[in-house]
Amino acid sequence: MQEPDTVPEPRPPRRAAQRASPLGRAVAFAVDGVLLTLVIAIHAPIALWNSPYPLDAAVAAAPLWLALAAVLAVAYSWFFAIFGGRTPGMALFGQRLQMLHGGSPTPVAALARALLSVVSAAGLFGFVLALFDRRAQTLHDKLCRCVVIVD
Repeated sequence: MQEPDTVPEPRPPRRAAQRASPLGRAVAFAVDGVLLTLVIAIHAPIALWNSPYPLDAAVAAAPLWLALAAVLAVAYSWFFAIFGGRTPGMALFGQRLQMLHGGSPTPVAALARALLSVVSAAGLFGFVLALFDRRAQTLHDKLCRCVVIVD
């Protein structure tokens, strides 16, 4: 006996990923900023331990500390974008980074985004752009063709 031809059920249409809100992104960014600040704050007393005037030494080395913070921020953003597509702050708020075409960012795209995020942070202009963009993209997201979505 022949089995009747079965027609596979059509797949439901793929729903578009929901973009993360500017407020949610700002809070996740703040959490990541606090984590980076804690890393530097833990190391600062160690670096200034033998100085007779630690506050004066910290002020004198401020450009070095800012450069260190920028390098750590780039490494932090790049590392977490490569291994998981999200920083701890983004994970806490259910956000994930993806390319506009839907895939995960490549290592080169993630590094470019991390480097450009330092430029966006200067004056916060790049982040303010997300408030007025329909995709809630920051300047570095636009330049790297990335978007932050809610899982």
